[in-house]
Amino acid sequence: MKKLFTLLGVLLFVSGSAQTSNITYKASTLNFSNPERGFYKHTSAHSGTYQSLNQTSLTNYRVLNNISLIYRAFPLDDFIDTPISASYLANMQSDFDKIRKAGVKCFIRFTYSDDQDVPKRDATKEIMLTHIKQIKPLLQANEDVISLMQAGFIGAWGEWYYTSQADFGGEGYNGSSVTTTNLNNRKEIVEALLDALPASRMLQVRTPAFKQGLYSKNALTSTQAFSETSLARIGHHNDCFLASSSDYGTYDNVTTQYPYLAQDTKFVPMGGETCRLNSPRSDCATAVLEMGKFHWTFLNLDFYPGVIDGFETNNCFDDIQKKLGYRFELTSATFPKTQLLRDNLPLTLKIINSGFATPFNERKAYLVLKNLATNQVYSILMASDPRTWLGPTELTINENLTLPSNLTTGNYKLYLHLPDNLPTLANRSEYAIRFANDNVWDASTGYNDLNYTINVTDTNLGKAESSKINMSIYPVPANNELAIEFDGINDYQITMFNSLGQNVLISKKLESNKAIINTTNLSEGLYFIEFAKGSTKDTRKIIVKH
Repeated sequence: MKKLFTLLGVLLFVSGSAQTSNITYKASTLNFSNPERGFYKHTSAHSGTYQSLNQTSLTNYRVLNNISLIYRAFPLDDFIDTPISASYLANMQSDFDKIRKAGVKCFIRFTYSDDQDVPKRDATKEIMLTHIKQIKPLLQANEDVISLMQAGFIGAWGEWYYTSQADFGGEGYNGSSVTTTNLNNRKEIVEALLDALPASRMLQVRTPAFKQGLYSKNALTSTQAFSETSLARIGHHNDCFLASSSDYGTYDNVTTQYPYLAQDTKFVPMGGETCRLNSPRSDCATAVLEMGKFHWTFLNLDFYPGVIDGFETNNCFDDIQKKLGYRFELTSATFPKTQLLRDNLPLTLKIINSGFATPFNERKAYLVLKNLATNQVYSILMASDPRTWLGPTELTINENLTLPSNLTTGNYKLYLHLPDNLPTLANRSEYAIRFANDNVWDASTGYNDLNYTINVTDTNLGKAESSKINMSIYPVPANNELAIEFDGINDYQITMFNSLGQNVLISKKLESNKAIINTTNLSEGLYFIEFAKGSTKDTRKIIVKH
């Protein structure tokens, strides 16, 4: 019996929660769609003959062309002096419904004219404010598919230049004709738009000077970011990217505005379009450099054709397509080999973001546990914010997660899930973030498979304390019954668990200092027997073989 006890002592093992496994992942070279980023398609509705979106075209953008984002322009030229008609508003809602059905999102802009030479290029401030009140219910109702809004309204193309309204100060923005009153009028429009938008959504202005002139010369800091203040909700768009040394007036002073924009766009959206072939500035080298510097999230695929064609000819198109916005890659992960129900689950994820930017709308990360026996799924919210996962250096995310109270024992597959933040889209895989790794994406659920299975138990099987109880267990392996002898055994609670940590009902007969356990109905395999009395616990490993 002494020899048997020694053998069992060798079989005892340390706590599973103290042992870990490290998993490595292979980066993918594929181009694929991800929400709210990438090359976008330009679409426009005209108020006279409203051009509704085509459902099939929208779906094909995503399915066939890996496009998840469209620009939707809403020209209000027919309503420059009147309220927006009910039919126009109804057509807008129909478009949003089609966008949602297609699994894509949009960013939007309202304009009055696309001609800088016509006498009346925009509406009065009063009319604009009326229109903003009219569209507010639509903006609120379609928060899920409106990725962001561009300020629009003022000036030709809604770009805040070439305005015909004295309220806004004429053609320029910072010119001598723009007074403090003009600036306040422009700010009134911005604040009305921010109020009309859901608090979760941001607004883009056409140049850095617009945001600096209305709010602050200083760029956002990490403590100011994502606070839902006006300053934190205003991003930038550049609609003449690479066209000249100043991008056709986008910059007043690159010496000061380049650093400003590089910092500000860490936390707010940046995107736009090219408007003129301007080699070598509009070639690949400068384009990729500045998109990285200013954290570009989206770029017009349709304009300017010469510049986009040049990206393809000079072999940077695919690189830009991958890097616009975010591109998260798992490099490695560390998990415990065995997890106790009553303990927090520690994990380490190492991630590289090779994209230019991060998600700008709030999006949470979840560790998902899927029970292999029942397929029951449990999602655990992580503390880390994907909006802060800015590259290019590797990020290390350490978390200690509280397990759900209704979690049961068993084997669980682990997944990483970054769904849309709004309940209308949270369960749709098209709106979840896909990681750029081979063999991780599950298109049916939107989960990223962490390629790891963890055993969850409800007893600390690993902390066997062999010195506490001097016992004899025989025969080894057990056949139809197992005998256990030690002094005072009748005072102990005896529990048996299978290798999954599940409680096994046993039939036992107690004699003086001896317990006989019937193992006839047990399947062959590994089991654990726990002896508990007060603070004393001792767990032993046994094998059943018929």
